Amino acid sequence: MKLAEINEYIQKTCENISKLLNVEVTLVDVNLVRIAGTGNFEQKIGTSIDQNSIYSHVLKSGQCYIMDEKYASEKCKTCNQRDYCKEIADICCPIIMNDKILGVIGLVAFNEDQRDIMLSKKDELMTFISSIAELMSLKLEGSSKKLKNQNKEIRPFEELEKEEIMKALKKYGNSTEGMKKIADALNIGIATLYRKVKKYNIKE
Repeated sequence: MKLAEINEYIQKTCENISKLLNVEVTLVDVNLVRIAGTGNFEQKIGTSIDQNSIYSHVLKSGQCYIMDEKYASEKCKTCNQRDYCKEIADICCPIIMNDKILGVIGLVAFNEDQRDIMLSKKDELMTFISSIAELMSLKLEGSSKKLKNQNKEIRPFEELEKEEIMKALKKYGNSTEGMKKIADALNIGIATLYRKVKKYNIKE
């Protein structure tokens, strides 16, 4: 199961959070590919982020993380993009389903106003973003179950065809006259009916 399966839902959620909190939001999958984002991140959807970023740390640890000072953060010191990164604060949280980490969602500040908003309520926002991550995992789980149920309901055509022929044989019998009636009922030629009986290994 991949987060990309609910990509539209994730992007819309990120946009709503961004409008609500006036900060930027991004989400990367387990391969560190950005699959959703607002503001500057929106143009980077589909691109990979640094393997040594704090998001990589969150994927490995499975723990939420707050970066409130880029140059003082131990996790930022190993990032290859540290000198070019314009993020000045992050609150990020893993998205976990059935004990498997699928990605990371993060709130990001690019200016002091956004940073002040995030850090003044960092505990509340950590709880909030954790809840959003949980909702996303539940959404994905529900979507996967729905897809599985749909696949169960969709039976192969050949299986249905074999079943209909068997029902018809039971009703009309396998005599020459019976086979003609079956062919007429199924709207196929008598020769085609015999081929299908052989194909499906139906015992006459």
